[in-house]
Amino acid sequence: MNNHTPTELIVALDYPKPERAFGMIKLLGELPVIYKVGFELFMAGGPDFVRELVHQKKRIFLDLKFHDIPNTVARAAAQVALLHVEMFTVHLSGGSSMVRAVADELAAISELRPKILGVSVLTSFDDVRWAEVTKALTGHAVDTLESVEGLVEHAVAWGADGVVCSSLELPSIRRQYPSLYTVVPGIRPEGMSADDQARIMTPSQAHGAGASAIVMGRPILQAKDPRAVVESVLKELSPQSSTSAYG
Repeated sequence: MNNHTPTELIVALDYPKPERAFGMIKLLGELPVIYKVGFELFMAGGPDFVRELVHQKKRIFLDLKFHDIPNTVARAAAQVALLHVEMFTVHLSGGSSMVRAVADELAAISELRPKILGVSVLTSFDDVRWAEVTKALTGHAVDTLESVEGLVEHAVAWGADGVVCSSLELPSIRRQYPSLYTVVPGIRPEGMSADDQARIMTPSQAHGAGASAIVMGRPILQAKDPRAVVESVLKELSPQSSTSAYG
């Protein structure tokens, strides 16, 4: 498909210390990006670190992938809302009761409500590794696309605002749910190593497939000139950029 709307860039602040994250944020300055805070950095800096970024008027994606009993996750989601972040993640494998409990909890504080993003199948899985998991759980091997599509179908009904998925599943999801907010990790610029990601695409390919936002960490954090990489990716993600193989 041709994507004539902007695709947002989420910069993953995968650092062990807040000081290093602050350095990257200062370097990127006014560039229009969203910052992802995941497990490692959140454990190092805690909620106060997130509050400071929000105080600096940065857009924050809190990626802690909640998965627990419904009441526990719902109460955690309320605390997330009080941090004034823009979006956060829950595992869709937590089921309908868990995701609906989160949606119901946040409905009571709608003025603070962040986007609920459902995590489907992690992009570190390929079909072989995912088949091992599904066979262990059910006795039958299921491929990643089938699992992702099933989880996404339920996510919409359960109250999620968007999903995290691989860009390989994105075209199918976009066709079925054109208004769903889709976040795509595992993005690598042309010619860059895949690292531990099994299902990857370039920024322009993800944009052409209709991604609402892409997540990039190591290609930016490990670059000699991170700002130049971000500026290049933002240009690639603009509506005027050339269409991808999906176009």
